[in-house]
Amino acid sequence: MAAAAGALVSAAPARTQAQAAAARAQAAVASGTLGSVARVTASGDDGTSRSAPSGTPDGIEYDGGSVSVFTTRSGAVSAQAEAQATGVYLLGGAVTADLVRRTATDTGAGVRYGGAVTGLKVSGKAVSPVRAGRRYPLAGGVGYVVASALGAGLEVKLTAALDGFPAGTDVIVADVSARARTGSAPAPTATATPVPRATATPTPRPTATPPPKRPERPKAAPYKTRLKGREFVFPVRGATTIGGPFGAFRADTGSHEGNDLFADFGTPVVAVADGTVHMVGTLPISGNRLWVYADEGDTFFYAHLSAFSPEAVPGARVKAGTVLGYVGNTGDAEPTPPHLHFEIHPDGGAAVDPHPFLVRWLARAGDLSADSGERPGALVEVRDFIGDG
Repeated sequence: MAAAAGALVSAAPARTQAQAAAARAQAAVASGTLGSVARVTASGDDGTSRSAPSGTPDGIEYDGGSVSVFTTRSGAVSAQAEAQATGVYLLGGAVTADLVRRTATDTGAGVRYGGAVTGLKVSGKAVSPVRAGRRYPLAGGVGYVVASALGAGLEVKLTAALDGFPAGTDVIVADVSARARTGSAPAPTATATPVPRATATPTPRPTATPPPKRPERPKAAPYKTRLKGREFVFPVRGATTIGGPFGAFRADTGSHEGNDLFADFGTPVVAVADGTVHMVGTLPISGNRLWVYADEGDTFFYAHLSAFSPEAVPGARVKAGTVLGYVGNTGDAEPTPPHLHFEIHPDGGAAVDPHPFLVRWLARAGDLSADSGERPGALVEVRDFIGDG
């Protein structure tokens, strides 16, 4: 049968407005119904960091804490937030933790969260391992605790009164958020176009041709297999001794989440994989520190650097082997020999023992007894804000 003849006109949609690039990040050592502690915010091209004050709202106690936020909308859009607290003591001791740390990063493709909770006790009972997003009930059914859920490092909610704190009390430790949006040009206005006159065409006879098969997506390799790949390199370019056992007790952070790589002061430190640099800056515990987000999804943490290289810029793309900084002992490592504190977070999650991978990467690197000789022009300990905290 012939289709109806005629000419139709397509509707012209309204012009879409241009979307400006935007970035915003926020972090607090604590927040909730009892009040907020050390809240900082950044938007546009901005950044700041600070340590937690000694005075806190009733019901929130800690030994120490810090926050940092950094945002860019010029060039590579990104928003990054980090908050941590040590020696956490909430609601009269109903909930305690050695360390609560949370990060949020958005480069325009959605928020990625990271961090850890160690030494958690709920109503005096130790929780191990701490499962992200799981509810742990308080004794007597008066409330519950949730760890590592979205932007909250640790959240306590009361459904009934507890030791003078009313039902509905809500406390969040290490509260972070980040949002980045890339800009876009306005869409052109559609114009009316005539629809061509339809003509009668024979109806094709259907055939029994099966639909094409959807190609199977390759499964991601388990992280233990992936991290043994040849695309990863040893993070120190010089003679190095691997020490600092993973999981060892630390008074300021609860436990040691990496290995300490001892090398001469000023030995170059390099990116272990192709990826993007984030969180370049200085904090009281980690000193000069940064993160590398590898293209494969894993994240790597570097701390106690004596100085940064010119390539250590938030949002910068780097190749494996790019010099990021130099071995030092900034932060709480002042009394120790110079070393790099190095952590591995598979798929951006909790830290794992880096020792087996470091040994493999070091063996592949060969003899590093004589490094490149590269040293920064001046080795300085950076105390003020650099980059994003």
